[in-house]
Order: sequence, then structure tokens, then C-alpha cells
Amino acid sequence: MAKNDRTQIIGYSDSNWAGNAIDRKSTTVYCMFVGGNLVSWRSKKQHVIACSSVKSEYHAMTSAACELIWIKCLLSELGFPSSIPMTLFCDN
Repeated sequence: MAKNDRTQIIGYSDSNWAGNAIDRKSTTVYCMFVGGNLVSWRSKKQHVIACSSVKSEYHAMTSAACELIWIKCLLSELGFPSSIPMTLFCDN
């Protein structure tokens, strides 16, 4: 595997609005890439019942943004600070 010095952080988020037929809770899904390499992903049922797909997407993006910030802080503490803005993509 070749060494990759790029530290650009990119995240992708999605949600499945009211995907659970029993309790009508949505599912949050996101994955994070650093320098084009997958470093983190998550798929979890949301704690709240979203009244709309927009609110469900908002909750997913909030979780993803928290993960982006955590990864950026971790990389900085490890000696890999990044001045490149982070990017978060959402399907809507």
C-alpha cells in the first residue's frame, strides 16, 4: 500500500425515515474518509421519532458532523493537522 499524506476529511450521511415498522424510528448512516481512506462508519437507530424525512436527515447530519469534528481533533493530536475544510455530503 502506498503512503498517502493527504488529510482531507470527507463525510457522507444518509437516513432511512421511519424505517422501523414497529416503532417508526429512523436509521442514521454515515461514513468518514481521510485522504480517500475509510476510517469510520456507523449505522444506528435514532433516539427520537422524526416527524419528517427532513428532520431525520438533520439528525443524521448532526451525528456525522460530530464525527467529522472528532476525527479532525484526533488527527491534530496525532500530529496531522489539516487546514483543508471538511466536507459533509448528504443525499438530499
